[in-house]
Amino acid sequence: MLRSCSFLVLSLFTTGAIAQQCEEIRFSPGTSSGEVSGQVIKESPMCFTFGSGTSQTARLDLSGSDNVCFSIEDVVDCQSNYNFATARRTYTVTVFQLFPQPAAEIFNLRLTIQ
Repeated sequence: MLRSCSFLVLSLFTTGAIAQQCEEIRFSPGTSSGEVSGQVIKESPMCFTFGSGTSQTARLDLSGSDNVCFSIEDVVDCQSNYNFATARRTYTVTVFQLFPQPAAEIFNLRLTIQ
């Protein structure tokens, strides 16, 4: 029982540490979109966050490599582009290689919210 509780607590701290390392996707003043770029390698995904209001439409477009996709926590898995109606919350987007490769995959992720 103690071992199970210790594992649960450790898992919660690990998840929190990962979330803190995510970069926020920012918009320039007066714009409705923002972009981030990077590279992912085998077993080293990148994560990003963005906030939205209720009933807005978010569109994410990923470019750069056919072997890279993104997932939005609690929304969708492994896409290269996706539209959805938002709720008032912060979303976490993870970009990763679809088929793990030792070579880095360069990507550009564009977020538009209207």
